[in-house]
Amino acid sequence: MSDIDSIKGFLFSLVPVTQMHFQVWDDKGVPLLSTASGAASEFPVNGCREIYHQIIAQKNFQYQSCDASHFLCGMPFKKNQGGLGALFALGKHPVGPDENEALKNDGPDQVAKMETFLNHLTGLVEEKLSVKQEVEEMTHELDKSFEDLYLYSKIATQIKTLRISDEMLQNMITELLENMRVDAAFAILSNGREYRLRLVQPAYTDKFSTQEDIFQKLIALIPPEASSLQENYFIVNDSRENAIYRDMFSAPYRFLAVRVKHQGKFYGWLGMVSFNMREIFRQGELRLLLSLAEQLAVVITNTELYLELEQFVVKMVQSLVFAIEAKDMYTRGHSERVSQLCMRMGKRLGLEEKEYTDLRWASILHDVGKIGIPESILNKKGPLTAAEFEIIKGHPAKGFEILEPVELLAGSIRGVMHHHERYDGGGYPHGLKGEEIPLAARIIAVADTFDATSSDRAYRKGKSRQEAMAIVQEVAGSQLDPEMVKVFQEVF
Repeated sequence: MSDIDSIKGFLFSLVPVTQMHFQVWDDKGVPLLSTASGAASEFPVNGCREIYHQIIAQKNFQYQSCDASHFLCGMPFKKNQGGLGALFALGKHPVGPDENEALKNDGPDQVAKMETFLNHLTGLVEEKLSVKQEVEEMTHELDKSFEDLYLYSKIATQIKTLRISDEMLQNMITELLENMRVDAAFAILSNGREYRLRLVQPAYTDKFSTQEDIFQKLIALIPPEASSLQENYFIVNDSRENAIYRDMFSAPYRFLAVRVKHQGKFYGWLGMVSFNMREIFRQGELRLLLSLAEQLAVVITNTELYLELEQFVVKMVQSLVFAIEAKDMYTRGHSERVSQLCMRMGKRLGLEEKEYTDLRWASILHDVGKIGIPESILNKKGPLTAAEFEIIKGHPAKGFEILEPVELLAGSIRGVMHHHERYDGGGYPHGLKGEEIPLAARIIAVADTFDATSSDRAYRKGKSRQEAMAIVQEVAGSQLDPEMVKVFQEVF
């Protein structure tokens, strides 16, 4: 519905009361609305046009007689966009004592009354238009707020993760570009490694192609003393009005950047650029970008904490492995070799990142339970007794007990627990069979069997690599998963 439609019913309702007809013209001299029957035919068009120009030029009330029986008057009014329109009234002259003779000359009282009347009427028209505009603006703002809330929810769900990643950032920048009515969006971040992501709408790639560091330049030009930086943002709604940014592009543009910051630690910037000068960055969009930057900063902080924790666990794992190898002189390097073989198999199998990480920890720690086994048994040169072998068989469960409290290693403990299960169900500690055995444990079992067979032990000399491979192939389907043996052969 147009603005004029909102006052149409109001003006038509005045016709029977005032015995006058009304017309509304826009700021270009085009009639938009007429209450006269048959549209504008009853209005003296030339007369309207004559006083219309006087109304627009002088911005005041105008009055004239059309003929012996009719008068025409008009008053300017402000439109929503700030321009001037005109409201015309066409009425009959008041008559004197002889009702058959119209007054040929309008008296000052008549002119004054019509000026007062049209002044009030245009005030009501402006008020109606203003109320309609406010309702439309409020509706538009609510719509945009809903869109902003939806976008925030969508992006926040993606970035609420423990660790930052290129994929997560790429998704976030893509959502900003597609939903924020902009032509380019970027992230410039650092938390030990540099992240520089930028996406540009296809129609504007030429504006950025010759200046790869244009976003860095936009950030570098932000005045350190800008008051908005106290609230962690900087905005340019029209580059033509900003001497610093005016020459960055030949076309005028808008620019918004927000700091990615958490608990006083600064990580970088999120920003957007638009060449659509019919719009400005709304408060809702600014708040949205600030909220996303805050969420992103929390993710980066969590990533740093996670990496610190991971480094702590790595050092702990190294200490555990060193402790095992210090007890068993014949298995020095065994855990590392098994892990390397498992990593090759994991890559060939195309494991997901988490599965691959869990396999890495499980393979290097598969013998951690041997810490609890006496050195006299580990380094015994002769055959083990049945009782001693039962103690050895306890090392997978012991390893599970050692690692279970370490949350970061939770995904690896099943591989440690079950790497001595047999594919035919005759293994330990639980006698699992076939695919009941966790995949990581089946992979480790193959690499562990090969390395144990090809390495020197206290009670025997290690076999050659070819002999060890033959033994691995021989026990495929009984001790080892035949599919994992095939994978091992492919990567060996």
